[in-house]
Amino acid sequence: MSNKIDQSRRPGLEELEAFLQVADLGSFTKAAERLGLSKSIVSRRVRALERRLGVLLVSRTTHAVSLTDLGIDFQSRARKAIEDLDDAVDSVGTSAAAVRGLVRVSAPTNLGVLHVLPALTDLMAQHAGLEIDVDLNDRYVDVVGGGFDLAIRIGDLKDSSLMSRRLGTIRRAVVCSPDYIGRMGQPSTPDDLAHHDCLTYTNMSAADQWRFLVDGNWKAVRTRGRLRTNDGNALLAAALAGRGLVGLPTFITDRDVDRGRLVRVLENFALPSVGVFALFPSSARLPGRARAVMEHIRLHLQQSGF
Repeated sequence: MSNKIDQSRRPGLEELEAFLQVADLGSFTKAAERLGLSKSIVSRRVRALERRLGVLLVSRTTHAVSLTDLGIDFQSRARKAIEDLDDAVDSVGTSAAAVRGLVRVSAPTNLGVLHVLPALTDLMAQHAGLEIDVDLNDRYVDVVGGGFDLAIRIGDLKDSSLMSRRLGTIRRAVVCSPDYIGRMGQPSTPDDLAHHDCLTYTNMSAADQWRFLVDGNWKAVRTRGRLRTNDGNALLAAALAGRGLVGLPTFITDRDVDRGRLVRVLENFALPSVGVFALFPSSARLPGRARAVMEHIRLHLQQSGF
């Protein structure tokens, strides 16, 4: 008996990737968005795969897309094949061929503009075949439903279904403008905040309570103020305009502190630091190109003092 493989039944990588994205996302439309292709192309590739194998992998109805029993079995085998191929590519090092294709990343706005984007553009300069789609948004996104390979998040993690890797640590400080100190005075202890205008970042839980390390213990101090917003840039602009005190990550305020436009206060009372994490779906091993992106962001943050 011949052991020769029927080459006509061997699927191409594009067909496998299209099928796996449809299987993961349960939608041809979402799969097309993630791959950066039209829905018709993705559908055509999946149908070509089915014809090549001679089986129905995906059940299509007007309102839903689901895998057949054969499709479920093929999904796990196809994913393993892609993972093995990724490992083989990774094993030859970080050549241009090892980091190519589209990676979709979600990141917080300020961290994204100041650090994630510079890290990504640096990596893209090294690898001509790499494409990046970045969504900058301070609100949490649906990583799987949104078709993201990675989501960069700051603070507590809430998605138990996602895998994570810590990329660094963010430190925070209370700052204000010299003009504000000239008008309102400088707080000496966290309790003094009761007599100051505090600018509130509403994307944080218990936004009106700021926590400080006082005599070795964490103390929550209720603040008051007239400006509340979910945008860090707006808070920074308000602080620069002398509108009040604000607790922000030092990577946002350091430049203005160095230039004398902002002043740190309550430096003897630390604010809680928070972690920076990369989140990714646990249902599939992270593609090699996405792992390369995550590692490059981690190294960039490390070199920047995170």
